[in-house]
Amino acid sequence: MTGNYLAVLADNQLFILSLAVITGILLGGIKIRGIKLGSSAALFTGLVFGWMGASISEDFFTWNLLFFVTAVGLISSKDIAGVLKRYGMKFVVLAVAVTGAGAAATLGIALMFTDTMHPLLIGGTFTGALTSSPGLGAALEAAGGNALITIGYTIAYPFGVLAVVIFIQVMPVLMKVDLAKERTRFFETLGRRENQSESDQSAPFTLISFVICMAGGVLIGSITVPIPWLGSFSLGSTGGALLFALFLGARGKLGPFPMRMDIHVLSAIRSISLAFFLAVMGILAGPDIPEILMQHGAVLAGIGIVSSSASLAAGLLLGRYVFKMNWVLLAGAITGAMTSTPGLGVAVESTGGDECSTGYGATYPAAIFCMVLFTKLIMAVLTQL
Repeated sequence: MTGNYLAVLADNQLFILSLAVITGILLGGIKIRGIKLGSSAALFTGLVFGWMGASISEDFFTWNLLFFVTAVGLISSKDIAGVLKRYGMKFVVLAVAVTGAGAAATLGIALMFTDTMHPLLIGGTFTGALTSSPGLGAALEAAGGNALITIGYTIAYPFGVLAVVIFIQVMPVLMKVDLAKERTRFFETLGRRENQSESDQSAPFTLISFVICMAGGVLIGSITVPIPWLGSFSLGSTGGALLFALFLGARGKLGPFPMRMDIHVLSAIRSISLAFFLAVMGILAGPDIPEILMQHGAVLAGIGIVSSSASLAAGLLLGRYVFKMNWVLLAGAITGAMTSTPGLGVAVESTGGDECSTGYGATYPAAIFCMVLFTKLIMAVLTQL
């Protein structure tokens, strides 16, 4: 009787997913020298569950990701206009530098292994290193849907996420960044007090307004824009939802529907959906990682780590030391330049607020274009060798 009950639980996707989230949160709460993974640990417990044989529907991934970016967009929308006015084209330059550094690192290493590894396998690794779904789509289009692209992406993706998680958590400690002061300076730069957002907290949460943001974002994300010589690209559902929520939140309302809602409720939605999104991502990737690593070795994983690290380093040097960006804003901008939603989640948690997502939203559109461009350039070079 007990065995049958446990078997039923093992096949229950919601139970397994919840268990991965619970263990991830417990693991993430452990501090080592002042550093903790927080909700990001759900990714790693999910990987373990997936490796042990747990399976989950990809619908959970899409839904939780959509809820997360919509909540983040609405929360941070009040700051987006001021951020764009102050930094403007610097976000575009940052997007080019971050994606370009990752592409250059990938191509440089790939040229050393073209005799032993298929170029399409290496090409897919670039998109995984930057955890970029738009880049994956561009690579698959350029390669005619070849499965080697997906394999390279799958290998590099967890390592790309790991690099982002470590970078966002560790760099402020190494650079001795005072996050409290950075947040205060961020608000001062925008000309408002840190507690000025209290007025938004009294506004009731409106479910229909939230769903309008989600639905409108999906519609915008489905629009495909043709680009000469490069094919086409789109924002995707999550990119569309983020930008649509930022736009409507900045406006304040859409007709009779309010778009400034209770911050506490939106923050709860953000936290819950982030933890579940990361756990789902881990469970989905877990079963494939050991077999793929055995077949293709650690070289592709190394390419993923180096490419991701190159992108992160470029973003740090340019954003912090050249553009003198506030760390709260820069943490979001770097992850946006990588089109890394897991990175945004880590940045939100690490900086102690959603303000960093304005940087993410500001760099994201240009970063998507750059990912498509550099992915297709990499594919063009590698397939000619």
